[in-house]
Amino acid sequence: MDLWSLSCLSVLAVGLVWLSVVDLRTGYLPDPLQAALAVAGLGIAIAGSPVGIGWRGALAGAVLNGGVFWALRWLVSRLKGREAMGFGDVKLVAVGGLWLGPAALPYIMAAGGLLTLLGVGLLSLIRRKALWRGEMPLGPGLAAGILAMFIAALVHLSPADATWLKL
Repeated sequence: MDLWSLSCLSVLAVGLVWLSVVDLRTGYLPDPLQAALAVAGLGIAIAGSPVGIGWRGALAGAVLNGGVFWALRWLVSRLKGREAMGFGDVKLVAVGGLWLGPAALPYIMAAGGLLTLLGVGLLSLIRRKALWRGEMPLGPGLAAGILAMFIAALVHLSPADATWLKL
């Protein structure tokens, strides 16, 4: 892996881990940190993303990912009669779109949901108490999904390596 790819991966990993720790401790994904990751993602797309996402693809990813997650949040909240997902999760998926483009959205969503459920299940086993009856922080699972997709794209294992999307 070249220095540019490793640098991009490091920035993304540090930001996502930091967001995950804050979300686990507080239940919130802070806007300033998400904004910093968004600026970095767009800057990297403009400079030449190591996963082949151009600035237009990055913006398309942010708009599509954020829009889909906002609609999902709205729909599930209406069905449940209460807020089902924080707006920070919507913003995090939009930030992921800046780094990966729109092709990674289904994989980020699947990995995010699965990793969140696995994490809560494991923690429930450790604590011997069902934790899924309360709120589950989705941010760490989404962050892990974004990071996993970026790594997969770096080694050309995923559709997020959307060189066809150089808009």
